[in-house]
Amino acid sequence: MAEADRLQSPTMVVLYPWLEQARAATLAAGGEPATAVKRLHDLVDRLRADGFAGHEALVLHDLVRLGQAAAQTGPRCSDGGRRTVAQRLTELSEQVDGELPPLLARHARASADGLPEGLLGAADGFAERGLDLLAAEAVAEAVHLLRQRRSPEVGHARQRLGALLAGCDMVHTPALQAATPTLTDREWQVARLAAVGGTSRAIAEQLFLSARTVENHLQRVYTKLGVTSRAELRLALGTIPGHDGTTAV
Repeated sequence: MAEADRLQSPTMVVLYPWLEQARAATLAAGGEPATAVKRLHDLVDRLRADGFAGHEALVLHDLVRLGQAAAQTGPRCSDGGRRTVAQRLTELSEQVDGELPPLLARHARASADGLPEGLLGAADGFAERGLDLLAAEAVAEAVHLLRQRRSPEVGHARQRLGALLAGCDMVHTPALQAATPTLTDREWQVARLAAVGGTSRAIAEQLFLSARTVENHLQRVYTKLGVTSRAELRLALGTIPGHDGTTAV
């Protein structure tokens, strides 16, 4: 971003949508999601004022990816209320040509309404167009919702997420991390060893713990990940960016 700002000149002002969108992404990746969200809302207002509807749709979808699908955006309507990000994206999907805007709007509505099936449907659409990272983020949100509801469909969704992440290298986007349960370092150690078949006694000996302590850690891991067995645990670890569940460290 520093290099882009250094090279930017007054004659290149038309490039501001890309520059500011990248700035928000940099903030989000750097651990400042709240600042990134504010930047994106400001950018949406500027794009709307300048009539850049296509780029406004892309920036609104960045807000969806940061968990802001139900947030209000834009000026007040005649009834005094404001549109949500999802509503504005839906409106733009009817104005902007192409097959992507309706798909972005579909993702936004499913996220705003907390509908796992809608998120999985949007993920199908992204995957069909080779947008595997967006598909993975949508499935990750669906897994999070299904896990909260203790739905039996969570296993199938996890399989889909694992397959998508396998094609996305080592990605760590805010959307993927937001849907990832937080495990302590010790819980990670126990979980990885258990996922590759280690018994509680063997894990205890390797980590210099008691078998009861290992079982307690494992139970907390099961609760956080919404799993009930070592087989499910291995699959669940494979859906967490950067952790394939195969290396015990």
